[in-house]
Amino acid sequence: MALLSLERVCKNFAGVQALRDVSLSVQPGERRAIIGPNGAGKTTLFNIISGELPPTSGAVHLGEREVTNLPPERMFRLGLARTFQKNSLFLELTTFENVRLAVQAHQKQGHHWFRPWWSFDSVNGRTRLVLERAGLWSRQLEPAKNLSYGEQRQLEMAIALAGEPSLLLLDEPTAGMSVAETASSVATIGALPRDLTLLIIEHDMDTVFAVADRITVLDHGQVIADGAPDDVRHDSQVRAVYLGEPE
Repeated sequence: MALLSLERVCKNFAGVQALRDVSLSVQPGERRAIIGPNGAGKTTLFNIISGELPPTSGAVHLGEREVTNLPPERMFRLGLARTFQKNSLFLELTTFENVRLAVQAHQKQGHHWFRPWWSFDSVNGRTRLVLERAGLWSRQLEPAKNLSYGEQRQLEMAIALAGEPSLLLLDEPTAGMSVAETASSVATIGALPRDLTLLIIEHDMDTVFAVADRITVLDHGQVIADGAPDDVRHDSQVRAVYLGEPE
């Protein structure tokens, strides 16, 4: 059974149709990339899946459960986490502290006046695991403001992982990164456990082909191709619309 499925999802903004009859199915453990030119509807699609926006019509399911129109906090509790294109870190706190706060919130460990944070073994153990998975354990004591841009994006992913999601939405995870940072991010994403399903918006095609099991291509709010990376790479319509090559 699919972990995530969309059925004929449409979204209109003041008469402009941003998404038109978008249907897709993502299997547990799959790495699915969503690509397309600017304005294709990728971020709108993410916003609907994560509960940030309601669809005009259509349905969204997580497993057997219909989750259409559920707010983001409910989606989070059902196992969906998301990163955004803009960082929202506590820049004065260390890398460890940023992730620990997210883990603490997920484990519902509130503030204790007479108990130091280092005494919460489950919180600290989970924080270390998340930082190791995000490739940031060696930077645990560094204030977030001192991290490189690429490391800050990886920290955003670590904070999303703190909630132990079953489905993680990554919005442009390598945007603005150097070649070296992109390579590090691709390696980190590739090393994530397969019990975590990934849905990724990405413009860098090398990254897409490196991490994706399957690719869905949007253009003007419609799915124009969906398949394995090699099939999409050689699809004449995709090459014409997205890669700028003649059909």
